[in-house]
Amino acid sequence: MSQVHKADRNESSFMVMDHAVTLKNMVRELSILRNFGYKARESKIPRNFYEWSEASRERWKEQEEARLKKLEWLDKHFLVEARKSIEDDIRRMLHGISAANSIKWPSSMTEADERRIHQDRAIAACEDLRIDLQDIMDTLPINKNWMTHIEPEIAAQISLIRAWRKSDNDMRRAIREADMKRWAKFLKDCEGDDAQSALLRGAYHVILENMERCELDRKDRATP
Repeated sequence: MSQVHKADRNESSFMVMDHAVTLKNMVRELSILRNFGYKARESKIPRNFYEWSEASRERWKEQEEARLKKLEWLDKHFLVEARKSIEDDIRRMLHGISAANSIKWPSSMTEADERRIHQDRAIAACEDLRIDLQDIMDTLPINKNWMTHIEPEIAAQISLIRAWRKSDNDMRRAIREADMKRWAKFLKDCEGDDAQSALLRGAYHVILENMERCELDRKDRATP
């Protein structure tokens, strides 16, 4: 029987990271090398401009001045902040995957929950990346077709992380069962009639109820 944990085989965590790196490279190429397909149109005086009426020339100048101010804002502010947001999304996605994968053999529900939290954060980072790219597409005067090959890759990344997270369920169940056995032994050791045994039994039932409540809360918050 394979000694590699189901959640850490190539088809799960390694594929998740490999695809994340591919997605990172695609987004950075789009951002740095292609500038999201954005190219500012230079100001150019229209043909026969001086044959226009003075009112038409003034109206064109006002419109052109407003356009140039918007281009300046796009170049100096919007694109700068957009690139920062995208880099932060990518960094959080990669960090979440790496941090979750570093907890390969959780020995307690605390560690298992920490691993799942990192997986959830990686998914959230992918969703933020999708939102930030959509904002860029909506704001810049660009051809929208470039998003058609990025969006499926983000969706695929989210699906991979969710499948990886789901593959942990057997491991989490085994940890819970081991915890229950330890607590059952603890309870058996507290079968005496003295006050201390009664106190320990009460503490056991409180802890058990809290564990069950936490598990129900986790299931309610679970991403479909």
